[in-house]
Amino acid sequence: KQWYQRRVRATSHPLFVNMLRGHTDTINDMDIDQSGKLLATVSNDQTARVWYIKDLAKGQDVKYTRIPLETDGTSISISPDAKAVAVLLPNKNCVDIHRLGKKPGEAATLVLSIDKIKGDLKDVSISPTGKFIIVSTGKTQVYVYSLKGELLHTIDTAQMYNGQISISPCKDLVGASGFTPEVHFWEVKFNKSGSFQGVQEAMDLSGHKSGVYSFAFSGDTRRAVTVSKDGTWRVYNTDVSWHLNEDPKLLVSGEYSTDDTQGMAHVTMSPDGRIVAIATSNNISLYNSDTAEQIDTLIGIHSDSITRLEFSDTGKYIFTCGKDKTVRVWLSRAGMRRDVELWAESLKSATNPSHKERLKTQIAETTARLAELAALC
Repeated sequence: KQWYQRRVRATSHPLFVNMLRGHTDTINDMDIDQSGKLLATVSNDQTARVWYIKDLAKGQDVKYTRIPLETDGTSISISPDAKAVAVLLPNKNCVDIHRLGKKPGEAATLVLSIDKIKGDLKDVSISPTGKFIIVSTGKTQVYVYSLKGELLHTIDTAQMYNGQISISPCKDLVGASGFTPEVHFWEVKFNKSGSFQGVQEAMDLSGHKSGVYSFAFSGDTRRAVTVSKDGTWRVYNTDVSWHLNEDPKLLVSGEYSTDDTQGMAHVTMSPDGRIVAIATSNNISLYNSDTAEQIDTLIGIHSDSITRLEFSDTGKYIFTCGKDKTVRVWLSRAGMRRDVELWAESLKSATNPSHKERLKTQIAETTARLAELAALC
């Protein structure tokens, strides 16, 4: 009864957009492709799913491709061309690469298996530039593979244990959080012909007093955000010349509630770098990344803990997944406000009458919708 009440309350929330259902166990990870058209999920139900999310705002059932796995998957990554997914299978010590069909529902094809990977495997990620794949362990190793499965390099993160491992949207930076209060980054280098040259230490995000749970970048890699066990989050300017030993600069820091963390907090950043979203337990808090002001809170939006959250490519939506076996989609009021600000700025310089009218209409409709949501939330 309690689970049912939570489900009804969440799906009747004014910011609720859609729910993606089908998995029968915990969703461990999800990834959104660069175009914002595909969402991939992987679960303890021994399946991965690729959802076609272009029309999710219409409230219709979302089409998907189901990919059977030999065992539970814990991490998933979509290739830059959105034609394949990499799935981490720790129980088999391997990463399987599946090529997607041309249409939703069309069977995916296993095209490569990187096997016999040593260690307790944790994360997999395909670089946004499409040059390499990384696989991390629960200890301190990060393996760098070519797209053909050739081991290129092994990074030792010196973290005692690895937390989150991911790749920046630009610049081929591999980041690692974990036991220490810093996030370390390395640059994976290739020459102009595409040949691997090596891995070089790049920069650190420092300043926390305890280990970092999670971190994320803006879409252009010029900003990064971290969230730590010490109850704080920090935003950095990462548009620096690390080759000249220039360190990232702290822009703002803030606090978040640790009362409901249940041992973990997840963070993401909007593509424009202006909004920070933090998930603790089954709640989300949103903050202005320029002022640290808390600008929105969504309470009890899943019936169990959230395991991952991501902004859409436009920043208009927030995707959350979790132990309750579902992906849920939410309107970001902060993203909508940001749209209004950008349209207002564009209106000042617009000269074409039809363009000006379209901007005025967008501003009026979105402002009215925000007022309606403010009355309901």
